[in-house]
Amino acid sequence: MIRDTIGRLGGGRAPPGMEPRGGGAYWSIFMDRLGATSIEIGLIRSISSAVNVLLALPFGWLTDRTEKMKRLYLVGRASFIPVALMRFLATTWPFCLLISVWETISMRITDPVSQIISIDSLNNEDRTTGLSLHRTITSIAGIVAPLISAYVITSFGGLDSADSIRPVFFIQFVLGIIIFMLLVTKMHDVNFQRVKRDASVLGHFFSVFKDVPVLKFLLLRRCAMTFINQLRMPFNGLYMVDVKGADEFIVGWRGTASTALIVLLSMLIGQLAERYGRRRIAYYGRVFGWLSYLVTIFTPLTHPEYLIVAGLLEGLRMVMFIGWQAFDQELIPLEGRGRYSGVSMLANGIVGVIAPILGGVIWNINPDYIWWISLFGDAFLILPLMIIIGYKVSKT
Repeated sequence: MIRDTIGRLGGGRAPPGMEPRGGGAYWSIFMDRLGATSIEIGLIRSISSAVNVLLALPFGWLTDRTEKMKRLYLVGRASFIPVALMRFLATTWPFCLLISVWETISMRITDPVSQIISIDSLNNEDRTTGLSLHRTITSIAGIVAPLISAYVITSFGGLDSADSIRPVFFIQFVLGIIIFMLLVTKMHDVNFQRVKRDASVLGHFFSVFKDVPVLKFLLLRRCAMTFINQLRMPFNGLYMVDVKGADEFIVGWRGTASTALIVLLSMLIGQLAERYGRRRIAYYGRVFGWLSYLVTIFTPLTHPEYLIVAGLLEGLRMVMFIGWQAFDQELIPLEGRGRYSGVSMLANGIVGVIAPILGGVIWNINPDYIWWISLFGDAFLILPLMIIIGYKVSKT
């Protein structure tokens, strides 16, 4: 919680499926101000996903073979520190490609290990409560982070120049060093029983689907979610600023308002999920996500403040998804997480190569189409897959 709270103060990585807050919300705008077109922004994201594909199975194998999880995690965190500094120093958009590839490699090292460490710290029966508490505490930092970023950018000249955004990345760099020192000195290692398997390389990875068949549908849902996110996320900031007329304070207040909602409701929604069903609450939450898309699409140029309402609806969707995150984690055994993460990274990486470039093409036709596709994809693909997964689990 301390790691993520400090990270959120600098506008670090947002929870999965949620748009970036703070400094992270300005990355696509920064690349645009350096001269990148929508196609080139999509291409940068696609190349990063291609790197993800190449690293998927090797890094999944590495996770399964590593005994010292803390050591592997710290290697990944150390490699991640320069990312914010490189963003601060970037002067041309092609250099942003190197930054994105570097970030992808670091994330592939840390993400599976981070999940294993987090899962090991909570029992199944406590997981929703624990995740809700984590979301509440870290979101308190997320309330102020977007406004800090907005004030910093304003004091250096506003969103018209990449130089005005650079100081936000330097703040992220300093906080990244603080987080790393905290992890080196305070984090404990994790141990769990490993199962040795006599199988080929591919057989080793895909054996996890034989052990837990429902993971096939879980993988399909994640791939569909990746497609929607990668289609939209590279252009989210540009859409709000250049299409809907938002300034840095509307972007900031949007993040602050939705995060404040998460702080207020996380524990309550977590308790409701435990009482009435983790999956059921998550199903209902998708509706608020659809409303968020609609409000975003129909926000007039004369009233960009409506984007704050869309942010609140998106925050409500995320806070109601907390039970599903706990359910999701319980489906994947710790000894199989390296195998599953390898296959998942491979499949999602392939999807991630295609989606951003396609998003750039669609952007040039009509930016609104990206949000319509996201809406219908969530309603007619993501939600049905979630229901199917829940049904199959309940039958077993």
